[in-house]
Amino acid sequence: MKNKIAPGKRETDPPGTPGKQQVVGTSRSKVIPEATAPHMTLMTAMAAMCYLAVLAIGALLMTETAVDNWTSQVASHITVQITATDGVDVDGDASKVAEILRATEGVADIDIVSREAARKLLEPWLGQSGILEDLPIPRLINVSIDKLSPPDLELLRATLATEVPSATLDTHRRWQAELISMAASLTWLAIAVLSLIGTAAIVLVVYATRAAMEANREVIEVLYLAGARDSFISRAVLWRFCLTGLKAGLIGSLLGFATFVILGTGSGRLSEPVKMFLYHPLDTSSANYAAFIIVPVVATMISLITARISISRVLKAMF
Repeated sequence: MKNKIAPGKRETDPPGTPGKQQVVGTSRSKVIPEATAPHMTLMTAMAAMCYLAVLAIGALLMTETAVDNWTSQVASHITVQITATDGVDVDGDASKVAEILRATEGVADIDIVSREAARKLLEPWLGQSGILEDLPIPRLINVSIDKLSPPDLELLRATLATEVPSATLDTHRRWQAELISMAASLTWLAIAVLSLIGTAAIVLVVYATRAAMEANREVIEVLYLAGARDSFISRAVLWRFCLTGLKAGLIGSLLGFATFVILGTGSGRLSEPVKMFLYHPLDTSSANYAAFIIVPVVATMISLITARISISRVLKAMF
């Protein structure tokens, strides 16, 4: 590569041996000092975005874990409801339904909910008023099914409709479908959020790279006069931005992990699902913990690749 003369320098300025010694003795970390304003801005903003990315990933994993648990429970239970209308012997029909269920292959267990228990389920909405005594509260039968060998639910539904007309079978499939649909929507939302964070990180690295090189333009010009090649300057700047991305990713990941730990050890409704995510046995949750490690790796790669492209363009425009 030809030696390039910086603006404002005389052509008689010798870029000879003393200058080359200066290049050899120049530390790469000094080309772009760590305490410059663009670098500190990049570090702070990248750490904040990595923190948000960890929160988005953690929330997504918790949602998937919760939905998997809920759908598994829904798939292993069905409910038979006996409507309490005029002329219906609720207790007698409940006994008939229980006999039919016990004789059905694939039914693991049944639990007839008493009237008192059903009334307590309604108390949070209706209170302990006398209206509960007059309400025709239906009789519920919770049925646990064998997931390995489930019963023929359509045949069971037809049998109940024929022998006990007051009984209706609820397989909870509608709720299961809604849970799966909700999980899919939240997954796409998390992907969109992570994509926005990644795009913002790329734009930020481009801005910080240009600003840092412009702020240290005189240093770069001296290096050119001393015989430095583009590859030397590029490696020096890339090293700085690579470390910045790694540090920001580690800081954001640690802060995000600490947030979930604090929420998991706290009280309230949020603590239970957080504990299910964070304190699950290690052999089945190692992928969840690995998701936190991906964030600093991705942050480093974004900084490295984006800075490399930006540095090449800035050097071409600068000299």
